[in-house]
Amino acid sequence: MSNRRGFERADRVAQQVHEVIARLFLNEINDPRLEEVEIRDVDMAPDLRNAWVYFTLIHGDDEPSTEVEEALDGVSGFVRSKLGEKLTMKYVPEVEFRFDESAVKGRRIDELLSDLRDD
Repeated sequence: MSNRRGFERADRVAQQVHEVIARLFLNEINDPRLEEVEIRDVDMAPDLRNAWVYFTLIHGDDEPSTEVEEALDGVSGFVRSKLGEKLTMKYVPEVEFRFDESAVKGRRIDELLSDLRDD
């Protein structure tokens, strides 16, 4: 039973982390390489020490460019420090950005279904 509460807490913290990071990308991060980045989701480790931030690209590329990945690596420390300022947590989570491939997979499925309809 106590494990379930931990997952609920991780979900609540993930939502807070998502909101903070999304605001940072809108208002404080001014790197032109990140203009097309959209924060989609955040998963937290049950111990709240790691946050996996899932992103997509607004223009819908299948993979982020090396420049985007380098820019995200570059802002991860800034993001972590801002999380420490805005959230009251015992430990500030390590932040790792991961490309969310679900949009790409969804687009591929749509293309396949469209091809089936055309046949």
